[in-house]
Amino acid sequence: MLTVGFLAMATLLVVVYVKTPIPDEAQADAVRQSSVIEYKDGEVLARVGMNRTSVPLSSVPKHVQNAVLAAEDRNFWTEPGVSPTGITRAVVTAATGGDVTGASTITQQLARNYFVGLSQERSIDRKLKEIMISIRLGNEEKKENILELYLNTVPFGRGAYGIQAAARAYFHTTVDKLTVEQAAMLAAMIQQPEYFVTYGNPTDPEKKKAKEALVYRWNYVLKGMVEEGWLQESERQTMKFPQTQKEWSDVDGGPQSGYLRERVVNELEALGISRTDLETQGLKITTTFDQDLQAFTAKAVDQVRKEKNLPDDIHFGLSAVDPKTGGVIAAYGGPGYEEQQFDDSFQGKVQPGSSFKPIVLATALSQGISLKTTMDGSYKRTINGTSFTNDNEAENGTYTLQKMTEMSINTAYVELGQKVGLNNVIDMAKKMGMKDAPLEPVTSLPLGVIDASSVTMASVYSTFAAEGVHRPAHVIKSIEKINGDPVKNKDGEVIKKNPWGESERVFKESVARDATAAMRDVVTSGTGKGAALPDRPVAGKTGTTDKHRSAWFVGYTPQLSTAVAMWRQDEKGNRQSLVGIGDYTQVYGGSVPADLFKMFMMQAHKGQPVEQFKPAVYDGEIASWAKPVETTPPTSETPSPSTTPTCQPGQNGQNGQNGQNCQSDSPSPSTTPTSPGPSTTGQACLTPSGNMPPGCDPSIPPPGYPDWWCDQGNNRQTVAECKTDDDDTPNNPNPNP
Repeated sequence: MLTVGFLAMATLLVVVYVKTPIPDEAQADAVRQSSVIEYKDGEVLARVGMNRTSVPLSSVPKHVQNAVLAAEDRNFWTEPGVSPTGITRAVVTAATGGDVTGASTITQQLARNYFVGLSQERSIDRKLKEIMISIRLGNEEKKENILELYLNTVPFGRGAYGIQAAARAYFHTTVDKLTVEQAAMLAAMIQQPEYFVTYGNPTDPEKKKAKEALVYRWNYVLKGMVEEGWLQESERQTMKFPQTQKEWSDVDGGPQSGYLRERVVNELEALGISRTDLETQGLKITTTFDQDLQAFTAKAVDQVRKEKNLPDDIHFGLSAVDPKTGGVIAAYGGPGYEEQQFDDSFQGKVQPGSSFKPIVLATALSQGISLKTTMDGSYKRTINGTSFTNDNEAENGTYTLQKMTEMSINTAYVELGQKVGLNNVIDMAKKMGMKDAPLEPVTSLPLGVIDASSVTMASVYSTFAAEGVHRPAHVIKSIEKINGDPVKNKDGEVIKKNPWGESERVFKESVARDATAAMRDVVTSGTGKGAALPDRPVAGKTGTTDKHRSAWFVGYTPQLSTAVAMWRQDEKGNRQSLVGIGDYTQVYGGSVPADLFKMFMMQAHKGQPVEQFKPAVYDGEIASWAKPVETTPPTSETPSPSTTPTCQPGQNGQNGQNGQNCQSDSPSPSTTPTSPGPSTTGQACLTPSGNMPPGCDPSIPPPGYPDWWCDQGNNRQTVAECKTDDDDTPNNPNPNP
């Protein structure tokens, strides 16, 4: 009877074998891989998703392979996929009503854990199916392929699947760098990965017991390696149980890393790649972020907070864009992702104020309007039924487009918006990167009354730095799969390795050069002198908004475009005024934001060659609607320069339409331009030629020897303070206060 029973069992096994092919589909969890996000230089920024990264068997050292075999299956290379004695014992036990356990070779473990259709339940049917698949694998698949699949799927604890993830999880290294001691410990973990611990707490008996059990298993693995001839006994005697890391991650991204990861996730979703894909598809994503500069953003903000005595409710958006690629190389997110998930540089959107004006300027220049076109910059004007004012009453005259940019003349810029067409300004803004801003053709649009993020404004100004070419701001440099397969979006379309490479010429190079000349004046003698760099030219624009709720400086060199936004908000997100904070009566774009801009740009350009801007070409024609320069003084309401109060940042003054009532520390213009007359008072001409008050003496230099005065007559050649270096900046030992 017993013989008949075994014959029947053998017949059953043959039938099951024939009817049990190797599944052609892997379990979803068995092929999931974590994705890696890298800085632009290849350093790991973060790992996302299931902790698995597959590696070829050729990348796994022989001593690591042998350690696993010593722990789990010492006859792997010679057995037919199953252990005959073990299988017989398991089948007989199951047939007689016992528990279905044991007999798990590496091939069987792989069959159970990798292929679809095999669950973890304890049943004779499941066990027989596992056995037959294992035998088929042993007969039909190369041993090397089986071991490679196993090493990439087996769990090791700490959420790590596969030998590569395990190396990172416990030793913060890669599999090719594991020592024999470390390999043996990881191999020991396979038996009970959720029980064993690498740190035994003396005050916790259970933890201590689990640690001791792991050490015992580790010794078992090393002994097996010696017995199999894979390790010398003398070498074994010198080994000690290895010290592991306390935590899984081998990436110390710091408090800013969470912001960087979420920016990548958002950009992937825009490309049709879901968060789930990121967590499971084994993607390698190289970002545009510079690791050192990204870390410096937080240091710079912290330093400015401390030096300026600023309260904690002050927010900063600081973003830097490479104009040659559109890549965001650094952006300050906030104090730390765990503390604040809101991203101040990408999600923090506040009014840019006068830093919007260069978009209006670019629109005008693109229409063939010359920088030399003059406009009415009267202190107070009514346009389309709305009253607008400049920052202070002294800003009251006729200005060229170049000068009204330098001095940030509100009334003239509001009119310029009307002349060039607000819809054209909106179109220009979108082409320069403001695609998502709520742009409406309201009369006050040139004063920056819409919300924008610092990364958006850095992208806008990168168009000037790139001489009229705009490249979309992005944080992903390239996307590929770790295993080399193509990356596909939700529609099955292959994603380009570099999906953000397209660029668009927005305006001619001559437009960029003329606009840059105007914005250079902002930094050399206008509202943004605090942003000047000591070793290279900078162009940019300040911005301070209505009721002082935000302050900006946005600027660039030929190599980098950077925007700094500053605002204050309460715990509910309501914007608060910047008046009376820290050491400031009032904060302007030319103060704290310019200081932070300068600090960051000096670090970003350290060791970089100095690149010069190309000179202005003064292209186009003076507009037919240009305001003619008056040649006779008005009969009344002309304040004398000697009695007009000087308005400096932080002082009280008249509230302008844009809230920048003492923003400018440049020389104040007269109320109405006149031709210079003979000197009767011996006073200096405090405004450029064409805007000189009556009775001034052009030969008397205003404080600081500004460019416009140096350009009069032969002053540039005869006055020492006006003579220029290579960057065309006066050798001025006594700059304006």
